[in-house]
Amino acid sequence: MDALPADVRQELVMVAAAFDGHAVTTHRFRSPAPPAPLADTLRERWRAEGLAVVESRSADWTVLSVRGPDGMRTVQFRPTASGTEGLVSTWRRAASNEPSSGAGAAQTVGGLARWLPDDARVLRQIDHGDPGRQAATLVALVPGAPQDAASRLRRMAAASGFVDDPGFGGPAGRAAWYRGGPHASGEALAFRRGGEALVATVAVHDHGTAVVLHWGAPR
Repeated sequence: MDALPADVRQELVMVAAAFDGHAVTTHRFRSPAPPAPLADTLRERWRAEGLAVVESRSADWTVLSVRGPDGMRTVQFRPTASGTEGLVSTWRRAASNEPSSGAGAAQTVGGLARWLPDDARVLRQIDHGDPGRQAATLVALVPGAPQDAASRLRRMAAASGFVDDPGFGGPAGRAAWYRGGPHASGEALAFRRGGEALVATVAVHDHGTAVVLHWGAPR
C-alpha cells in the first residue's frame, strides 16, 4: 500500500503507537511535486490494486484514505512554497499478544492511570513509539476541583520519586491560569525523574476536572 512516488522524502514520526485498539505508524513526507499530480498518483496506484479511495478536504489539506489487507492507510497533504508536505498513517488492528511501542509501553499508560482517583473516568489512552523516545498520554475526567486533582498529582509524583521540573515554563507557563491557585480554572504541572518527564494539565470541565497526563522517556 506504499503508493508514494520514489522521490518523496519520508521521515518516521511515530511507530506502532497503540491508539484505541489499533497500532498506528506515521511518517512525515515532503515532495517537490505539487499536490494535484501527487493525488493523481495515489488514486491511480490504489485503484489499480482494487482499493476504493475515500477523499475529503479540510481547509488547505486534502485527505485520501483506503482500506487494504494490511489495514487502513491515510495520506493527508497540503501545498507548500516548494511543493507538497503531508503525513502518511497506517492503522491496523493490534493483536492481543502484540507489544505496544517500546518495552514496557503497555505498562506506561496503566502506570499513569494509577495516578488518578478510583472514580476517574478515562477517556483516552495512547502509547507512543517515537524514534528514540517512548511516551504515553492519558486523558480523563475526575470529580472535584482542579486544585484537588493537582494536589493528588503532586503527592503521587513525590511518592514515585519525581521532582518539580524547573525548566518547564515560557510565557504560557508563567501565565496565571497555569500557576493555579484558589481562583484559577486550571493549572499545569511538570515533573522529572532522571530522563523521564511528566507534564500534566488540570482544568475545570462541567462538574469536575479534566486531566491530561503526558509521560516521556528516552529509549
